[in-house]
Amino acid sequence: MSRKRTIAVQALVALSLSAPAMAMDNLASVFAGCTGRISAEMEHAWLMNSDRADDLEGLRLQFVTLLDAITPPEQARQVLHFRIEAKLAHAAMLTTATFGTDPRLVHMAQNQAALRVRDCRNLLLDS
Repeated sequence: MSRKRTIAVQALVALSLSAPAMAMDNLASVFAGCTGRISAEMEHAWLMNSDRADDLEGLRLQFVTLLDAITPPEQARQVLHFRIEAKLAHAAMLTTATFGTDPRLVHMAQNQAALRVRDCRNLLLDS
């Protein structure tokens, strides 16, 4: 598979994996998705030595707290699974946005990553 095609497939997989899980409570899936995405952003910021890492760490902690507060014990495994899927999908999107070679895919990944983080930030009262 060509490099461009691989990156395109990664971007599509990242977008599809970040959709809410239907079997979970909707609010739990939203918070799990945001927790995973913000975790990926935080780790990416650490790797890129970005000043945003501390802000993202605080934001991640807020989502972890919210997610823990609303997750029933019987859904804990499913919520964790969805959180990890969202994190991996977002990390793939950030990899494409940072290291991609196709300008169109890089631009699309940058926009999607920023949009998803902005949507998560908008859920909090203090953002």
